[in-house]
Amino acid sequence: MSAVRRREPRRTRLLPATPACLAVVAAVALGTWLQFGERQALDTTYGAGSTAPDRVDVDASIQRVDAAGREPALRVLVTPRGDFAEADGLSPTQDLTLQTSTSTRGDLPPP
Repeated sequence: MSAVRRREPRRTRLLPATPACLAVVAAVALGTWLQFGERQALDTTYGAGSTAPDRVDVDASIQRVDAAGREPALRVLVTPRGDFAEADGLSPTQDLTLQTSTSTRGDLPPP
């Protein structure tokens, strides 16, 4: 009579693979978390000035920067408030002039 050999489960192969899989999952999770944190840090907002009822709010966002030409391209949104705004609240009561560095173009008058 021949003896039948029973196969033992191959747990020895699974044990070394489990920590490796967990390490890969942890690395992917850490990378995703760091990428999300970096993206949030790039969207930085700074505030200055007052909250007086009569004021002009200026929001500027950088669109691009030409490092070689040392020129940034900005989008500027000016919102007058209180006595500085007309009745509809969208346009200023007087012309505005944007003051820039004198080494580039000087002041930009209203169009």
